[in-house]
Amino acid sequence: MKLRRAALGAVALAICAAGTLYYHQVDKAVTAEDAAYIPRYVAAGPHLEKAGYEAQIRFIEQAQRAVLNAAPRQKGLPYRQPREPKQLLEAGNGACYDRSRAIEKILTHHGFETRHVFLLSTEATGSALKSLLKPGVSSHAVTEVRTEKGWVVVDSNSAWMSIAKDGRPVAMREIQRGGVGRFANQPAEPIFFGPFTFVYGLYSRHGYFYAPYNPIPDVNYRELLYNLTDRGGP
Repeated sequence: MKLRRAALGAVALAICAAGTLYYHQVDKAVTAEDAAYIPRYVAAGPHLEKAGYEAQIRFIEQAQRAVLNAAPRQKGLPYRQPREPKQLLEAGNGACYDRSRAIEKILTHHGFETRHVFLLSTEATGSALKSLLKPGVSSHAVTEVRTEKGWVVVDSNSAWMSIAKDGRPVAMREIQRGGVGRFANQPAEPIFFGPFTFVYGLYSRHGYFYAPYNPIPDVNYRELLYNLTDRGGP
């Protein structure tokens, strides 16, 4: 009887934990409000089942530039408040984590698959884990978008995308391993030029970017799985 009660208690605890984590995860779905504001950034995108790689890249660039133009001032939106396309457009300012969210919502709305990428410098710590746990370490947020030819990194502070000199997209893992020498246009963010680590699906370590605004980190669990199953492949 005691063993049965203990087992039932463990199951109940696991269910509660899973429910709590699910409740706290960052939702990637495009809401009705998002859909109403996205046309104020860009017009309708290409029909992806018919569009080729070049058309996809042109639209991604258009979405990126629209977000940069909508929020040119480098000032993050306040904690404990929504940070969606509406809020970014109305504020006229944002940080990398705000702009990347708008870029992702726009591209998702137009049929692209995206994943959020949180970068952390390891230059001062020499360790991915130490950088993840240490406050104040240099960080950056960008977006990876799947194209016909593979994943491309879309920066959120400048009009840079990870397209090699031969025109092919370069995924984040390739950048981490091989550096930035293969690009005709160099990224503006210093973090790309030193040792860094990155985490798919991590939106904040502090938990105050997305509801319910508490110390549990802001993550999307489906994207977190990319860290185990896919480190940047096509």
